[in-house]
Amino acid sequence: MPQLKESLDFVLRAAYFALAPFLLVFIAQLFPVTGAVVQVALAVVAFFAGEATRRLASRSRLAAAVFSTQLDFEAHYRAHPPRPFLYYVAYPLLFPYWLSVPDARREFLLYKGYTLASFGLMVAWLGVQYYTLFPPELHLREFWPIAAGSLAAEAVVVLMFLMPLVTCVVHFHQQRAPRRLAALLLVGIVSLGSAAVRLERRRDPMVSYATRTRVRLRTAAKPWSAQAAQAKALRAAWAVLPKQKDDIDSDGKVEDESLAAAHAALVGFYRNDEAHAFDLWYTRQRGHAIMVLYFEARRGHPPIWLAMDRRRNTTHDSAALPAGAFVAMKHAAE
Repeated sequence: MPQLKESLDFVLRAAYFALAPFLLVFIAQLFPVTGAVVQVALAVVAFFAGEATRRLASRSRLAAAVFSTQLDFEAHYRAHPPRPFLYYVAYPLLFPYWLSVPDARREFLLYKGYTLASFGLMVAWLGVQYYTLFPPELHLREFWPIAAGSLAAEAVVVLMFLMPLVTCVVHFHQQRAPRRLAALLLVGIVSLGSAAVRLERRRDPMVSYATRTRVRLRTAAKPWSAQAAQAKALRAAWAVLPKQKDDIDSDGKVEDESLAAAHAALVGFYRNDEAHAFDLWYTRQRGHAIMVLYFEARRGHPPIWLAMDRRRNTTHDSAALPAGAFVAMKHAAE
């Protein structure tokens, strides 16, 4: 019976290591969570090299400062073995419990050090982002909801990924089962690689929540300037298109040099990551060709788009587009 219980526990942990990287990669594409990822990596390194870390910390004050939190973790789990794995998977949902029970509260306070460290890195990075990506069209009132979402994502990553990972390392170290631990880490590495490859194979790169929000807010803040930038981008794409017929796919999606020319022209008003959130779509019916620069609508927001024909006439009238044009644009981007 104990052996069956141990086998089921390992299967549960393996399933988590197989699925969690997909969620982590998805969150990382939508929000900047570099600080949390760095903290996770430091924790794994320190736990795998526990004895070496202690020796290094005893000889170097700098190493002692860098790995102080990791050493505190190791000391805590030597005295208090980790709880069942499901406890850590569901940890964010157990909020009242781990604040009211003394042992659980002490464990949380250890992880709080990671949260504060990643929070500090995140605040510094958000400050840089604000001054480089928001003014002059956008201000603090547009910035703070994006910052709040990024900070919340950072906290979720620490709680949902760091705790199960660290406690798995501790558990199998204490069980003296290095093969099982190595198998779990191999599953996690393969899963992480698969998630990354799947994202790379997307026809369009995933656009972060912050970037999408900035595109929408910047366009609304200066609509005439935004439309002028979009018209400039379409003219740049049309100038390249006759020389690059291969840029147009069978579904109308325009890529390669024409799309690159449009993105470069947009950077005059939009920021670089915002410009790359736009796509081009081309259609020709009864000898009438038209190209559309568009930013896909999501979560109840209308699409941002502008159309231009060969004569460089622009229109924002959806009646000028063929039926089903917006559905075709959406499918072309997938």
